[in-house]
Amino acid sequence: MLWSSQTLSLFGTMVSQFAVNIWLARDLFPLSAQKPQLALALTATGFATTGPLIFAMPIAGAFADRHDRRRILITTNSLLALLSLVLVALTATHRLVLPIAVLLLLAYSLGSSFHSAAFDSSYGRFVREGDLPRASGMMMTSFGLAQLLAPPLAAALIGLPALLGGSGKMPPWLVNGIPFAFAADALSFMIAACTAMALRFPAMPVVPGPRASLLEDARAGLRWVLRRRPFVWLISFGSLANFTFAPLMVLLPLLARDHVAADAARRHLPFEAVLALVNTAGGLGGVLGGVVVSIVGLRGMRKTVVMAVCLVVLGVGQTIAGLATTVWGLAAGMFVGELLVAPLNTASFTLWQSLTPPHLLARALATRRFIAQSAFPIGTVIAGWMAAIFEPWIVVTLSGALLALWTAVQLAGPSFRTLEDRMRAAAAQPD
Repeated sequence: MLWSSQTLSLFGTMVSQFAVNIWLARDLFPLSAQKPQLALALTATGFATTGPLIFAMPIAGAFADRHDRRRILITTNSLLALLSLVLVALTATHRLVLPIAVLLLLAYSLGSSFHSAAFDSSYGRFVREGDLPRASGMMMTSFGLAQLLAPPLAAALIGLPALLGGSGKMPPWLVNGIPFAFAADALSFMIAACTAMALRFPAMPVVPGPRASLLEDARAGLRWVLRRRPFVWLISFGSLANFTFAPLMVLLPLLARDHVAADAARRHLPFEAVLALVNTAGGLGGVLGGVVVSIVGLRGMRKTVVMAVCLVVLGVGQTIAGLATTVWGLAAGMFVGELLVAPLNTASFTLWQSLTPPHLLARALATRRFIAQSAFPIGTVIAGWMAAIFEPWIVVTLSGALLALWTAVQLAGPSFRTLEDRMRAAAAQPD
């Protein structure tokens, strides 16, 4: 039930993200001459979507370690549903403007940080330690399924008014189609909240010692990670991946609308269909990778090596996407880039789950996400600025090549082969 509700919630979130991109590229900045403005708007919404989710994680993790995770999930899902309903109302009445959208996405992302901290440190308690790789693989499959099915679902919801007769047969507030996508997101959060109410969560370990302030709890998690240099070194690879992958995520609408425009015109594919197709291709790769790791696990492979190989493939896929001038080439790049994301995250998560003291788990995972993913909004801002000066496909291609080459060089070095052993030794050291 927990997996199903989380998958449904991810569906809703990705439907909303797709709808925001369509609203920006189709309704707010529809002209090719507005490419710089669109790049900056995508940067603003991209930062709003990821910034608070990342930078609030240390506090969110400390909060999850000292409070009932079930209650956190119920509360955050309910609040996120309310925010989605506000977006429904604003888009239906044609009152949504970019500054308001950014503010609502900031609040959405902040709520998501507390949701993620509670969820990431909870589902491992429902399975045995030996089943953690498969459980993590199932969660990663959720992301792939959402990315696979959410774009066509969002495109169908957005195109629903046209199928029903358009402005000639429908009231003005239903002609746009964007509100339907946000309404689906609100519904998914309501279902996730009800599911959390119905479940009984296993008890979490009590934090030893006197109860400190929330800020001190967050510092404790940060200290535990920073005092273990092998952990920090591994996180640095995640930071590089997020920094270099951000250009593809934020500039994908521009690639889908402009860089493959000639091929899309030959195939009579509108922008919405192209964007849905390439996102679906990425989701298909994510699902395949997630299903494989869910069934076979990691089979004793060294998790750090698995992560490095996955990062090389991710960079190669991004490079293909950047260079592509056809719709299917762009889709192939997205497929390759997402193919090993599930094994990558599964290897990382199970390694941290097995090495982190249980009473510090939420804080350590939150610190890991904060350090690694804080590079994503930075990469988003830099990508948007560079895309306003250079062609977006150049920015995407060079970023992917950097990730693939740098990780391959590190993987070939002798010190990388002992990284996992050094992490285990560092985790065993007392504070």
